[in-house]
Amino acid sequence: MNDLSHDQKIAEEITSQIDAQQTDISDISWWDTPVFMVFWALVLVVFLQFFSRYALNSSIPWTEEVARYLLIVVTFSGAVICARKKSQIYLDFFHLYIPKVASRAMFFLMDMITAAFFAYAAWSGASLAQRMGHQRMISIDMQRGYLFWTIVVCLAIAAIVTFARGIHDLRRHPS
Repeated sequence: MNDLSHDQKIAEEITSQIDAQQTDISDISWWDTPVFMVFWALVLVVFLQFFSRYALNSSIPWTEEVARYLLIVVTFSGAVICARKKSQIYLDFFHLYIPKVASRAMFFLMDMITAAFFAYAAWSGASLAQRMGHQRMISIDMQRGYLFWTIVVCLAIAAIVTFARGIHDLRRHPS
């Protein structure tokens, strides 16, 4: 009985902390507009798929493929937002225990490795788009190259933003 009341107190404390947090949307910028547009297009297509399948009992054939491609675009365009906001996942532990100069160098190195990864992924995607971009989508008479080149552009922008942010952070805090 005592453990249950203790767990309830912990749950109430966590709930109060969550309720106390305010949602801050001040970091949304014009860069995010295309991602939000694609996201809401994805929501619309998925709703259309759900409604036609379960309410009308006759599924629209192209909605599943289009939803899949829109989800891919949301994912890779979201990488640009993560690059802009510096919100990629990284291990934020060791820098607390090393000197500040070494910490700055480590963060700069992580930014450069991330930018190199995005650049390599864009280069590989461009190679793929050149070889396979002429293929047609199954349910819509459109080339897959539009999807491939959209991903390449998103990866290239993420690489440029990450590289520029790394240089900016290095210059902003002189040793």
